[in-house]
Amino acid sequence: MKKEQKKKIGKKETKFISFFPIEENLNALLYYGFTTTSCPKISKEDTDRAEHIKDSWMNNPKDLPWIFSTEFAEERASVLRKYSEENMQNLPQPILLAFETNKGAPRGKKCLNLEILGSPSSVCEAMLLKTAIAILQDNGSKDLFININSIGDKESSNKLGKELTVYYRKNLGGLSPTCRQNFKKDSFYVIPCDEKMCSLLKEGSPIALSCLSDESRTHFKEVLEYLETMQVPYNIDNCLISDRKYCSQTIFEIAQKNKNGGKEVLATGFRFDGFAQKIGIKKEIPGATIKIFIDKNSKSKQISKIKKPKAFFIQISDDAKLKSLDVIETLRQDKVLVYHLLGRDKFGSQFSLVEKLKVPYVIIMGKKESLDNTVMVRDNMTRSQQTIPIEELSMYLKKLPLD
Repeated sequence: MKKEQKKKIGKKETKFISFFPIEENLNALLYYGFTTTSCPKISKEDTDRAEHIKDSWMNNPKDLPWIFSTEFAEERASVLRKYSEENMQNLPQPILLAFETNKGAPRGKKCLNLEILGSPSSVCEAMLLKTAIAILQDNGSKDLFININSIGDKESSNKLGKELTVYYRKNLGGLSPTCRQNFKKDSFYVIPCDEKMCSLLKEGSPIALSCLSDESRTHFKEVLEYLETMQVPYNIDNCLISDRKYCSQTIFEIAQKNKNGGKEVLATGFRFDGFAQKIGIKKEIPGATIKIFIDKNSKSKQISKIKKPKAFFIQISDDAKLKSLDVIETLRQDKVLVYHLLGRDKFGSQFSLVEKLKVPYVIIMGKKESLDNTVMVRDNMTRSQQTIPIEELSMYLKKLPLD
């Protein structure tokens, strides 16, 4: 990606679907509303802010899986600093960013980070997974599946930590020497171990889902409802656990089977609500992220500009929100780009952007439309509107005039 031009964003300015040139094989992120930007550099400030979290990590993090990498705290701090320095809190929330980075990529892969900031909604995880799957499929990946789990909010993860501590103290002799050392740091560190003696002991250990608070259980249930609509196999993996010092709620990965019958992880992500305040940021900034691993040799021509969308998609019910990702995917397959703000629920907060952006057409899906597999398309100039079946929407939008 080209070097970013610095630009201050004022309170009255609306930035929506502006981006740096990207390769065509990554263009799915544009359809799902992500803005490409430069990778935020990790500064001394970011390192210092994350230091008190890193101090409690074990000396050799290579003994733990990807979700315990020491790089995540500093990287999250740099992303949150970018959010603050560029006054993104004054823009319509949530903020969707995409950038390439060298952090966390396996050998022979390049890494694309997707970030959603400013919303605690479960649709954020769904958007990350849906976008990542579209990008991976566009780059030749097949037979994808999702592994997912949740450690919940602070109350939930603390409850799990206490139950794990009681359980493993009673069974400390059954742990491997490495896990006994890891247990002294945090009882969570024992869960990912796949050594035979630890795996046998783990079968009777407490699981994260049984410790979720009512609020966290509802959040996770909503994420799973979105996954049901994606038509991608998913598995609740009780051993997919995260570092509670910077992660919260859902942890997920996208994988495919390799030649040996195992799995090749192609994307990894998690939610990190609460992390901003842990590193000294006064106002909480909820967020979720995913890293997508793409072959370095996978290249295509660059997109340097796009046509301004002629329509804004608005959803105004839970049923409509669940179906909204399918609508956007249908439009993406037909190369029809629309504005949308899926992180918002109320009609007014979505329609206010229609007026600011001066979009000529609005696509509206309410509960009735979601049940009928239709949408309502409204002409903002004439106030006329027409009901259109979803399968005909792309062709209908392409024929609409754009002044």
